[in-house]
Amino acid sequence: MTKFVSLVFALAAALASATDGPGCKPRPPRDGKCWKDILALEWTVHAFDYHASYIFSTPSHQNSWGYVNFNLTNTVVPYTAVCSAASSQLSDFFYGTIDYACTLPAEAPAGASVKFRYSRPGGKLDITESIICSENGKTGTFVVTGSEATTLECTDVTTVTPDWKPGQIYSGREVKCDLVDVTFTPNQVVG
Repeated sequence: MTKFVSLVFALAAALASATDGPGCKPRPPRDGKCWKDILALEWTVHAFDYHASYIFSTPSHQNSWGYVNFNLTNTVVPYTAVCSAASSQLSDFFYGTIDYACTLPAEAPAGASVKFRYSRPGGKLDITESIICSENGKTGTFVVTGSEATTLECTDVTTVTPDWKPGQIYSGREVKCDLVDVTFTPNQVVG
């Protein structure tokens, strides 16, 4: 019985090393073009926009939202991801704890995706992108992640309605930041 169990384990180990796993297709070689391209990937965030609106309809009733918008390109794929998010989580709206999915165009391959997190207090933008790459009839999915600090120049204007009366807007605050472009490289690749 012991020999049988040893034989089963040896056979399982041999099969595991001979394939990528049950039901898996062969993947691009680690020394091939896909890996080289992915390892040299560089992201560009185009026109990163953060703005926020704080509206008080009364001194105690607030309706406030923050918004992030940008386009993302990289040096590996030919398409642009369109990224946007809205949050009402006061008071900075974005704390780097929620993943927001970006929209990819129809020509992006099935399985490709981009998501981001943003922390307004820290200015940190996190990107996670799944890239599909084919080489010599073998297709692989590469998950690429990275972070970059964004430095924003913003205006912050508050207006208060003098002699406010019910039915009027009590106060409004608008935060508008200049659009910025940011280029950075991933810090992790899994494929």
